Amino acid sequence: MLALMKSLMNSFVGKIIVMIIIAGMAFWGVDQMFAQIRGGLGSNMAAAGSRSFDPSTFDRRVESVIRNINADAEEPVTKPELLEQGVIDQVFQLEAAKLTLLGYADSIGVRPSTDAVVEELKNIDAFKNPLTGALDLDTYRDTLYRSRISQADYEQQLADDLTMKALRDGASAAIYPPKTLSSLQARYIGEARNVGWFILDTSTLPEPDAPTEEDIRAYYDDNLDALKQPERRMIDVLRMSAEDFLSQVTVTEQEVATVYEASKSDRYSEPDTRTYIELLFPTREAARTAFGLLAAGADPASLEGVTSRETKTGRRPSVTDPTLAEAMFGAGKQSGALFGPSERGDQWLVARLVSVQPGAVFPLEQVENEIRDQLARERAGVLLFDKMEALDRAIGAGYPLSQIAEEVGVPLMTYAPVDQSGRTRGGTPLAGLINAGEAFQQAFEIPVGETSNRADIGEATYLTSPRQIIESYTPEFEELRDDVRAGLVRQREASGVQGALDDLTDRIESGESTLEAEARAAGEIMETPLGPITRRTAAESGLPNAALTSVFSGKEGDVFTFPSRDGNAVMVLQITSITPPDEADMAELGPLANSSLISSLQDDLNQAMETEVASATKLRTNQGALRAYKATITSDQ
Repeated sequence: MLALMKSLMNSFVGKIIVMIIIAGMAFWGVDQMFAQIRGGLGSNMAAAGSRSFDPSTFDRRVESVIRNINADAEEPVTKPELLEQGVIDQVFQLEAAKLTLLGYADSIGVRPSTDAVVEELKNIDAFKNPLTGALDLDTYRDTLYRSRISQADYEQQLADDLTMKALRDGASAAIYPPKTLSSLQARYIGEARNVGWFILDTSTLPEPDAPTEEDIRAYYDDNLDALKQPERRMIDVLRMSAEDFLSQVTVTEQEVATVYEASKSDRYSEPDTRTYIELLFPTREAARTAFGLLAAGADPASLEGVTSRETKTGRRPSVTDPTLAEAMFGAGKQSGALFGPSERGDQWLVARLVSVQPGAVFPLEQVENEIRDQLARERAGVLLFDKMEALDRAIGAGYPLSQIAEEVGVPLMTYAPVDQSGRTRGGTPLAGLINAGEAFQQAFEIPVGETSNRADIGEATYLTSPRQIIESYTPEFEELRDDVRAGLVRQREASGVQGALDDLTDRIESGESTLEAEARAAGEIMETPLGPITRRTAAESGLPNAALTSVFSGKEGDVFTFPSRDGNAVMVLQITSITPPDEADMAELGPLANSSLISSLQDDLNQAMETEVASATKLRTNQGALRAYKATITSDQ
């Protein structure tokens, strides 16, 4: 290599090549390095003032978000799914906004003391000793360990939360709305509106003229683009799941009996019945003392200071308190298990599990089909794993879908032509195609005979291949004549109804007629609510939300119409009067008006504070580091 470089430097062309290489390094390498130095971020993803976070800190935040989501989700989510849904970007934006506030707080010296952080820890129940009710360091460390959070990280997070609370409280504390604004808000809340309405049966309105043959033809010629049929495709679908291999699995009677004997007491029996004793004490100290004595083996009957002693026998659903139910009925709980002390009104509860009576075991004949099905599905899952390897080999070899189906032994399904929504020309949705998800959508992006990418959805794997493409076209007039006529009739009926409603509205609003007179003319009765409607009582009126919106946005005398979903009836409603609240109502509504205004003003002030902080504190973000972090999520899969 050195000899080559030396020979190049001895020639004019070689010198030019070396100069180009050096220039490229300057533009692309050195410039990148100096840009990084000028930005001052190093490996950090974002920085504001003296605060910053790096990829590892951000990853812990993402992991925390995943744990919170999965705590209540029916199906767990993963990082790649969050990345695909844009949640990673949202978390980054939230953390960057939080960083801006914290950087500003550091610059003006706002930070919580160690004592303030400790006091906050003392208020967290998860860290308290159940006997003393005080902060317990062992419990604290164990809880953080199980949550996979270090003590330093958690305390920093707690300090950050206290800092942001202090900023927001400082911006919105001691806020009182001016009397004028409070009076306007009270008037807004207490304003009473009287309304009346009747239901108009649209079938009683005059029918429009039937369209002539010329009308139908003209409508067809004027709407050729709207009448065009979309492209449709006939698609072959391969769907493979464990169910496809159940017929290839054998489960013997002996295997069923073995599983039954091994797990009948845990899985194939009625819930057990448990007896426990509830003890109530007048003070927390007395309850703690009793808890300690019970833990040492004392007889509940020998305890002093008990205000109530009750023995209960039942099953878990009979206990409404989830924490008590877990303590008495949780997995592995045995006689002697304790619960408490727990506050119950002005008393304190301690409970002890006395005995466990196992539930009756179901006979083998009653559960053998369930056991057989479970074993068969487990073994079919093993077969599915082997078939998935064969499927991937066939896909990699570029086989057509029909040959792939033969390789894995799964039938190929061919569906009638559908559009991209999965509907046939008759409008019927084909669920077998729609369920293929991305594989179905890709069938409209590839030519006939090609195979889609593999799509794993739920417990099934899908592949698709278009068999035939029916190009978009406009059917001939004779083919669409009846459909066009029906559409034209519907259009004229809708126009006729709307025209009649417009005329009715004009007559009432102009004073030519009244709502009651129009109701009588339609053979209906005008209805009214039990009393005037205010913004506080609107939900009790029984009116639909669309009507309530119009009631509070319209003027006295305004008329509104609200068609039913099927269009067979229309509610005709009028605001008959608007009455402002009197002095007594205003006095009663004052505290409510102040409360709503204070909340609104605090939100506005907090938003203004955050805007000012953002302008006073420069937030620097490293998009390259964010892209690199996202790439690690993709590469880990």
